[in-house]
Amino acid sequence: MVLAGQTVRAGSDGRPQATGGPARAGHILVGYWVVDVKGEEGALEIASRASACPGPGGKPGSDPVEVHPVPEGSPQA
Repeated sequence: MVLAGQTVRAGSDGRPQATGGPARAGHILVGYWVVDVKGEEGALEIASRASACPGPGGKPGSDPVEVHPVPEGSPQA
């Protein structure tokens, strides 16, 4: 499980390159996915594949994708 937020980009070999923390402070969330995976490796792989999606001109974008855990159970009052 991802213990804290991480930023993932696809490496030149297609493998996930993860760093701690947000990609850039002050940016606005434009969308999100919730994925059910067995562990951190699966979440980082999905993020890497999203990062490698084609950008302008059809070239891989290597855009940052943030990965955050979703706490299990309901919040305590």
